[in-house]
Amino acid sequence: MLLVDARRLTGPNHISRAPLVIVELTLERDETVDAVRAVYLTELSRMRVVLGMDGVVALVTRPHHRGCVLAYESPVDTMLACAEMSEWAALSAAELMAARPALLLAPKLAEIAAMLDEQRSARLLLLQAEAARRDLPFLWDDETLALGMGARSASFPIMPRSALPDVGDVAWDTLGRIPVALVTGTNGKTTSSRLLARIAQETGLHVGSASTGGVTVNGGVVLTGDWTGPAAARIVLGRKDVELAVLETARGGILRRGLAVSDCDVALITNVSDDHLGLYGIDDIDAMVNVKATITRAVRENGAAVLSAHDARLVALARGLSCETIFFADLDATAEGDGARGVIAEALARGARAVFTQGGSIVTAKGDAETALMRIDAIPITFGGAASYNVRNALGAVAAALALGLARAAIVSALGAFTMQDNPGRGQLSEHGGVRVLLDFGHNPDSVRAVMQLVSRLRDARSPRGKLTVVTGSPGDRPDRELADICAALHDARPDRILVRELPHHLRGRAPLEIPGIFRRELLLLGFPEASFALVGSEVLALETTLADAKPGDFIVVLVHVEEEETRAFLSAL
Repeated sequence: MLLVDARRLTGPNHISRAPLVIVELTLERDETVDAVRAVYLTELSRMRVVLGMDGVVALVTRPHHRGCVLAYESPVDTMLACAEMSEWAALSAAELMAARPALLLAPKLAEIAAMLDEQRSARLLLLQAEAARRDLPFLWDDETLALGMGARSASFPIMPRSALPDVGDVAWDTLGRIPVALVTGTNGKTTSSRLLARIAQETGLHVGSASTGGVTVNGGVVLTGDWTGPAAARIVLGRKDVELAVLETARGGILRRGLAVSDCDVALITNVSDDHLGLYGIDDIDAMVNVKATITRAVRENGAAVLSAHDARLVALARGLSCETIFFADLDATAEGDGARGVIAEALARGARAVFTQGGSIVTAKGDAETALMRIDAIPITFGGAASYNVRNALGAVAAALALGLARAAIVSALGAFTMQDNPGRGQLSEHGGVRVLLDFGHNPDSVRAVMQLVSRLRDARSPRGKLTVVTGSPGDRPDRELADICAALHDARPDRILVRELPHHLRGRAPLEIPGIFRRELLLLGFPEASFALVGSEVLALETTLADAKPGDFIVVLVHVEEEETRAFLSAL
């Protein structure tokens, strides 16, 4: 038995709607979950009883193929101390499972006792209870408590506990909710979040958004970087200048901390595919669907879940939801036998809403009533429909906007004005002396395949005989199998040259140059010529090298585009 991690899930999560203290464990071949669970509970109880706490906890167990996750509910004021206690209990249990003596209570006992003394707060728990009684959001982390949301919120420092107000000192009547949309999925969530935020802005609302591209308010950048976890959500929802929030919600944040909000008005899942499996005990796509589905279980009763009709797992997920479900599908690009057609037809037959493509237009429908919203070729980021993945992103954003009650005119205006300049890092196409360069964040098999399909369509439309160069790389936390699938997607696009670069800040446990070595091995196994493969130091160097001998009609694709500022400056200088 090995302790992998002990942490807090401070909001709704893939295991429970309630906050949890969890330990993640790896088991040896001869160890059983039941045996490990019993020893862990014994050690946890030993510590809790001495600290004057109830020695019995209602433990939730989630097995996975390498081990298990053990979790239990804890009051929010002492969750951090309980996580420390759980870590100690797991380490002591590991000693016992290895036939060694259990850990001594000292000196950990004194440390945790001090933490409990500092963290216990009847005032915090009373504020939580009163917020629940009034059906108001209660958003907290280790530094700040926010009651209400956005323009209808009030924030207070959470430490020291004496800084918290008494229940009677809070102006409860000024607090309330703002509309909140949560967006997740394997691919397309950043583009979909940006589209939805832009639509809401067109209505005149002050919109706060968090995504892989940063935190923005009404399009203005507040924070740069990857902001897709609960910390980003709390930043947006704690701002008094935000009237509607669009929050990209990545699986990493859900697994590490849970959701920042207990509920939302709209949940959009773009798709779920083979990506980031093998981490946090999520071993297969069904388990990943359960993680992504956390946002749909947070939808309020009068809200809506927006799901892709192309994904059979998401269609199955909808059957267990109590809120409204709105399906979207690109039927123009769907074969007659594709299940999406049947899903849309069945939804309309029972009077539900749906959004789909038909004859080159986006159509919104409810029951028998259908209305053409706008032409696909009027949406710049679809490249006239050639970027099929952005057609689907637009469909999901339209459905989410309708679920939020946003005006159709605002939807049309926003989609028509949203260009690749509004979507940095995704589908950035430029031309330099007749050589086209596409920058994209494509980083998993499905996204690489989709981007290369777009490139093929763009080349066929203008210069199919030009040479194609692909620059790519990968962070180290992707399994070898997934890297092999990425190589297959690249190879299928028939590039003339592939340049692979190291991502030195994203090795994530891999040895230097290990990832480029795997790319080389897998591509050679597929029959790609070794002379057409090379290792390159950076995106800028790759572009310099490739453009130096490129001819008009050639095409360069840069995937996993992470050196955004440097690459943008280089291309601008050209």
